[in-house]
Amino acid sequence: MFSLKKYSLLIITILLLTFNNAIAHASTYITDTSHSSIGFNIKYLMITDVFGQFKTYDAKVEIDETTKELIGVEAKIKVASLTTENSKRDGHLKSPDFFDIAKFPSITFLSKEVKKIGMNKYEMIGDLTIKGITKTITLKGEYTGFIDAGKMGGKRIGYTAEAIINRKDFDLNWNRKLDQGGVLVGDEVVIELKIQAVAS
Repeated sequence: MFSLKKYSLLIITILLLTFNNAIAHASTYITDTSHSSIGFNIKYLMITDVFGQFKTYDAKVEIDETTKELIGVEAKIKVASLTTENSKRDGHLKSPDFFDIAKFPSITFLSKEVKKIGMNKYEMIGDLTIKGITKTITLKGEYTGFIDAGKMGGKRIGYTAEAIINRKDFDLNWNRKLDQGGVLVGDEVVIELKIQAVAS
């Protein structure tokens, strides 16, 4: 019969073995920006969407090397790299009316929890920081595959993800009323990620 002390030691040992095993199988993959995209779309004039992308970012993806399941993500995005293929609009988005890149040059995301919700489906909960304001958001995504391309590119893994945020939660408040009613820019922003990452 176990004593309380022995039982406690057994539990601690099991937890340590589980933790160490998880670490042993965890691998870091770095986003290949030439085969990935971090984009968004938002309603314009109440009838169509404007699409944009951030072209420069650093992102690390932690995965379980054995199961290829996602463990976590850390990303830093340079707001100056934003493009909507319209230089005048891009300049406005980078101004104090919106992102204010002089004061807040980066957007960051740090995952806190990943939940598997189906075959190759997951939810990622994490902290998104824009203009110095941090909010917890949920990304819903899909694991799209793994390949060991050898000399053609090494180990690579793919994910997609999407989230909907309200821009006003991050002090992106500028707008203009339309004469016919409604506003120039919608409040909901759809974030769309298509990520291909390579083993570091």
